[in-house]
Amino acid sequence: MKTLKCPLCGEELAPSVQRYGFEYVCWKCKWQTASLCSTEQGAKKAAQKLISKFPPIMRLNQGDNVLIWLRDDIYTVLGTDLEAGKIHLQDVYGDADSYYPTNIKKWPWELDQKGGNE
Repeated sequence: MKTLKCPLCGEELAPSVQRYGFEYVCWKCKWQTASLCSTEQGAKKAAQKLISKFPPIMRLNQGDNVLIWLRDDIYTVLGTDLEAGKIHLQDVYGDADSYYPTNIKKWPWELDQKGGNE
């Protein structure tokens, strides 16, 4: 089962039982999906839908792996500069450089997919 990560701080989201249903919450930064569902599975789908609306650069975390266009090596995220719209990456040889989101061929969530597991 794919784990959901907070789009703000990168911590794992946890299901939370409220009085009238379920929602997903980040206990580190207190972000929550704020959409109550009658089942935990429904709350997970609602959280995935909400998180998918965040720009990909905001969903990256330090240590994530990405694939760059025209390159075969996996690059590791060192950090992001949201104001400049750049992603700082390091290749397997230790060389670091900055890239724009348009240079990313596969994002971490695309690399992690394995035959339809959710």
